[in-house]
Parts: sequence; structure tokens; C-alpha cells
Amino acid sequence: MGARTPWSWRAWDVLLQDIQNAYEDIGAPRRAFALTAARRHPYRDLIDALAGIATLTDDTDINCDVCFSYAVESHGLHFVRLSMVGRYATFARVHDCGDVEFIDSREASSSDFQRDVLRLLKARGFHVLSEDQLNATVDLALPEIGHVKVYNALFSPEEELSLKKRNSGR
Repeated sequence: MGARTPWSWRAWDVLLQDIQNAYEDIGAPRRAFALTAARRHPYRDLIDALAGIATLTDDTDINCDVCFSYAVESHGLHFVRLSMVGRYATFARVHDCGDVEFIDSREASSSDFQRDVLRLLKARGFHVLSEDQLNATVDLALPEIGHVKVYNALFSPEEELSLKKRNSGR
């Protein structure tokens, strides 16, 4: 079912079940769950908490993504993405040159602000994913994506995982 190295067996099985539950059919995936999640906005309390420690800009695009996406300005530009598939998140810093650095642990963080964001995400039950976890492949038939990655299934079905800043001026 895909590369499992960066995942424990249990976490991998839970992830695959979450993908199956959200898309309903991995051979002909449906994205209706994203509209339902966008209407319910289940992570409102987390967003309020993040807004209490940084300037947030909603960058969510329900037409392309299956996540809530926020630009977070504090000690540089960061992005937080919260999957609509389940409690999965990415947290990344965008450097001035455009390179993206994923921050998934206390060891990967370089400031109190980054540690505070990680603490908020983890306190609310989110799995903050590493670049290796995002790059693992899964069986999900998405149009125009040859090797579907965890990133595609959880965050952006139409976009390749890139370590360059995504155009947020949509």
C-alpha cells in the first residue's frame, strides 16, 4: 500500500483508514467531505488560539485543497495546514529565498514561537507530519498525480509537494 518507513505500523494503518473514510473509494475518490468540513470548520478553537500568538491569514482554497491553510506571521512567514481528512497538520517556515522547512518536532524548531505552535497543534490531537511522512506514497487514484503522496491525500490532491513557497495570492 505504499512506503511505510517514516510511519509506525499503527499510525500507517490509521492513516489509510482515515483516507478510506474521507474519500470513500480510493479507486474513484470523492471530495465531498471537504465541503462538509469547510461548512463545519471543526478547528475554530485552534485557529483562535493561533491568532492569539501570531497574525493569521486564511489561505484556504476549497476548490483545490482538502485542508484549512493559514499563513502565520511571527518571526518570519510560516504556514499551518490542517487536514480535513483527519487530525493531521503541517507546520512550515518559508525562508526569504522561498525554501520551505517543515517543523514537526521540538528538535526541528528554532524559536519559542515555533514550539508554541507545535504545542498548540499537539495539545489538540494533531499529528504534525515530517517531510518524510508527507512524501510516503499511498494508493489513491488522483487525476494527474502519478505517485500519490500522503501530502496529496491529506492536504492538496492537485499539487505536488514542493519545498518552494506556494503562491498564496490565489
